[in-house]
This record gives sequence, structure tokens and C-alpha cells, in this order.
Amino acid sequence: ETLEFSRNHIPRMAAVTTVVCAFGVSLILSLALCCGLGQLHAYGAHTRAQITIGIVFAHIVAAWIAAEVSSRLGPGIQVAVYEATRTAEADIPPEVVGAAADTKEVPVTNGTNGASADPRFEAKLNAALSSNLAAFRAAAEMVAVMALLYLCDRTNVIHRAEKVYNPTQFWAVCGIILVAALLSLRKITDTKPLSREQTDEWKGWMQIMFLLYHYFEEKEVYNAIRIYIAAYVWMTGYGNFFLYRRGKSFTTRRTLQMLFRLNLLGCLVCVVLNNEYMLYYICAMHTLFTVFVLLAMYILNRLNSSTKVLYAKVALTLLCTLLLYDGPDQVFRAVFGTIPGVRQLFAFHDPLHPEFKDEMHEFHFRSGLDRFIWIIGMIYALHFPNFEEGLAKISSMDLVKRVPLQLAMLAVSLVIGFVWWHQVFVLDKYAYNKVHPYTSAIPLTIYLLLRNFTETLRTRYLYLFAYMGKVTLETYIFQFHIWMKTTGLNGSPKSLLEVIPGFYWANFVVISAAYIFISIRFSNLTGVLRDALIPESLLDTTKIW
Repeated sequence: ETLEFSRNHIPRMAAVTTVVCAFGVSLILSLALCCGLGQLHAYGAHTRAQITIGIVFAHIVAAWIAAEVSSRLGPGIQVAVYEATRTAEADIPPEVVGAAADTKEVPVTNGTNGASADPRFEAKLNAALSSNLAAFRAAAEMVAVMALLYLCDRTNVIHRAEKVYNPTQFWAVCGIILVAALLSLRKITDTKPLSREQTDEWKGWMQIMFLLYHYFEEKEVYNAIRIYIAAYVWMTGYGNFFLYRRGKSFTTRRTLQMLFRLNLLGCLVCVVLNNEYMLYYICAMHTLFTVFVLLAMYILNRLNSSTKVLYAKVALTLLCTLLLYDGPDQVFRAVFGTIPGVRQLFAFHDPLHPEFKDEMHEFHFRSGLDRFIWIIGMIYALHFPNFEEGLAKISSMDLVKRVPLQLAMLAVSLVIGFVWWHQVFVLDKYAYNKVHPYTSAIPLTIYLLLRNFTETLRTRYLYLFAYMGKVTLETYIFQFHIWMKTTGLNGSPKSLLEVIPGFYWANFVVISAAYIFISIRFSNLTGVLRDALIPESLLDTTKIW
């Protein structure tokens, strides 16, 4: 009843005062919380960037509270707040704000009833503010998540526990998850290979094993993890080439949204926790190789319908990659180690290995392991129509012809896979790293063939894995700071978070549930913020380059 009375009878000036007070009080409380959280800091003094972003976060929370209060007071209050600010601007001399700006008419209110003189303006403003409320809420939730990361990994409030190496437990958890995934089997009508559901499923099960590999310290599966990372990079080349070949994806808006999606979380965490960008090297690799594909496809894009031109582009891209990674060391350092702004992004100082004086070593090593697989992804995308046509032709054959052909394909794949496993996969970590760039395409090709072997396999997918495949970026970064605990600045996740001391599995279940929930939430709010900050309505971001 009080809220309804406020909506219908509260005077405009009192309403404006309420919103301003809500903003001011919220700002003071948010700043106080930031200071209190900062006092718990366990790793040296704060940087200017950390202090600045703390102040920005406090203003975001205050703006969200003010927007919520404004929306509760009724539709007229937003117009009142807008008019109050416009009146203040009107009092400023023209030479300060510009005569052109002051000659525009400002909507005025009727002093007797507080109604807007222009109902269309009021409706338009209310609609804009209502749509932006979702962005304010997403931004405030983002701040809360960043505060939680700081609390978990930069303070001693939540205890750390040692990792437990136990292969039996690792494979048991993998088995349980696999059974749960099999129970989520779903069917789709699309019979084409590499559907969106299938690629999400692929990313999902690889990501789960990648995360468990870190949590259980299961070093024996290192070579498999390297292949999974290569598969992610392969998808970068494949997916972007596939889209850009159509010629309709060269928009500023799509490019900005793509880069925003890839780097928002990583950049925020780097500033909040004072880490270097290369700590989350997968973000850097995906961004770099995405830009490389974009450049290759954008140059002379009017000729992208020609297969010969595309092959020439792929060949030139391969030559540039060979020069960058396998040519003189000065070339790599000139590109990534000397350009201001670029060097700071790709340099890394490992506190666990201070003997490494070369700050570009980490990026050269990490990206070099997968320097060719994204180009192979481009080639596979180029020949996707042939792959699709071949599978469709096999599916349309009579049973007598189809079965022997499929058995022959299966036998050849298994033989090649066995040779690769015996000669390459069983090598020790350091020996395997040397041959990985030249052999990682073999298991990926076999997997793609077997996963799309029959129409039955192509039209079915495991929903649990596909769902997890949509939040791989968030689960990758949050594993450092919410699921596990790092050694400090630029540190690796060498310990586990412990909220239930002495109960390993209970702690695993609780922390994992919170970690996955937060990852999903942040993925959703990233989409909200992306659309709010890079909207389709902006003409400048929808023009074709």
C-alpha cells in the first residue's frame, strides 16, 4: 500500500531526491565494502588499476540501486529525473555547452499535475530506461562475481586445501559424469555433420576432462589435454572461416561483440586480481587466431567465392605462420615483444619459475604448440561441403554397399589411430610437445569421422555435454579462483578451495555446484552487457566495412 501511494501521490521533487539519495547512500556503502574487502588483501599493495576499478564498481552498484528505486517509484519519475538534469544543463551558458545543444527544446512538465507535456517522449524514455535496467542488473551481478573472486583467491577468508592425486577417483568421477550425460541423450532433425549441438557437445566433454585434470592433478592425461586444446583452436579456424566465407559477417558490430565475448571476463579478472593477460593464455590464443582468420578472409573478400583464391589465402597464411614461429626469433619478438600495448598483453612473468627471464617464452610456447591446427581448421571448413556430400551419399546407398564401405572406413581409421597412439600419444610430456604441432590433426580427423559416421550418430547428441560446452570460457577462467585457489599474483591453481574442512567429497560437491552456477550466470550476463554496450541500433557498428 505504501508503494502504491508513492507511485500515485509522491511529488516529483521528492521522487528525484529519493533517487539521488539512493545513489549517494549506495555509493558510500559500496565504497566502504570495497575498502573492507581490500583490507583483507593477502598479496602486497593494490595497484592504481585495482583501486580505479573498485571505484568504478562502486558507482555501477550505486547506479543499479538508483535505477531500481526509480523503476519502483513509477513511470513518471524517470522523466522527472531526466528533466531535472536537462534543466541544470539549460542554466549553463551557451559558450560552455555549445549554442547548438541549447537551442533544442527540452520537454517540460505541467506544474499542476506533474505530467509530461510530450507523452510520446515520456513513453520513449520509459521504454529506454526499462530496457537498460536489465543491463544495470547484469553489471551489478558482474561486480558481485568479481568481489567473490577477490574474496576467494586474494584473501585468506576461505581456506585452501591440498590437491589429492588419485587416478581411481579421477576416472570414477569421469565415469559418473559420462553416465549422467548418456541419460541426457537427445535427438535433432538436422542430419548434417558438425551441427551446433554436436560441436557444443564436443567442447563440453573435453572441457570437463580438462577441468578434472587440473582438480585431481592427473598428469598422466597431459597429452590428451593438449589434443583437447588443439581441438578448441581447430574450431576457431573452422568456425570463423565458415562464417566469413559467406561475406555477411564483416561488420564492426559482430567483430566488437566477438572480441567482447572472448575478453570481457579475462580482462576484468586481470585488473581485479592484478594478473597478467597471458595467465589465461587460451583467451589470448583464441583472440589472436580469430583475428588472423578475420584478416585472411577480409583481404580481397569479394573473391572469397573462388576456391583457388581461398587456397592462395590459406597458403599465404601458412607461410606467414611459418615465418612467425619457425623463422628467425627476431620476427616473433618484433611482432609481439616490441610494439607498445601488444608486448604488455603477451608478456608473462611466472612467479613459480623466476629463472625464466624471457617474458615472451610462455606465449611463444603455448601458441606455438597449436600454430598450425587453426589453419587446418580453415582447410576443413573449405571442404565441408565435400564432407557433407560424401556422408550423404554413403547414407543413401543400399545396405549391401553401405556396410562394407563403412567397415572399411572404420578399419582404416582404427589402424591409423593405433599407429598414432603407439608412435606419438604414449610419448612422455616433453617428447610429445615436440611432435604435437605436426600430429594433432590426426586424432581430430579420426574423431570427426567416427562421430559423424552414421546418420544415427549425427542426429543425436548428449545434452549435458552440449550445455557445458556453452560456458567453456567461464569455466576455464573461474577454475583458477572459485573452484581452486592460486599461489598468488600470476599464480597457478595449485590448491583447492575448502569451505567444509575435513570433508573432501562434500567440499567437492558444494564448491563444484557453486562454480558451475556462477559460470552459467556470468555467461548469461556477458550476453546482456554485450548487447547493451554494442547494440544493433548503432548505425556505426552495423555498416559493412
